[in-house]
Amino acid sequence: MIIKKLAILFLACSCNYTLLAKNSNINELEKRVTYLEKQVADLKKNSINNTLKTKWENLRIGENKINIINELGNPDRIGKYPNGDEIWGFKNFTLKFDKNGKLQNWSEPFSK
Repeated sequence: MIIKKLAILFLACSCNYTLLAKNSNINELEKRVTYLEKQVADLKKNSINNTLKTKWENLRIGENKINIINELGNPDRIGKYPNGDEIWGFKNFTLKFDKNGKLQNWSEPFSK
């Protein structure tokens, strides 16, 4: 009878240890996944900022709107001045065009 109780106790302890070890592994994996997800998010942000910076650095005074749209996409918002000039607002910067649709100037990208 005592041997059966000891055997059951031994089995219960060894099973409990196995469960604790598995929980520990799961916790470590969850921490690694969280860390890797943060790294991926940071890399995406840096990649987007670098791409934006490159495109912004390639802007030239006198470029037409079609070239800008092909390079940067459609603006988030457009404003018109009484003299016919336009201002295009993108998420991180603005562009100003003259009444003939030629790029006059632009703002430096806002950092995130």
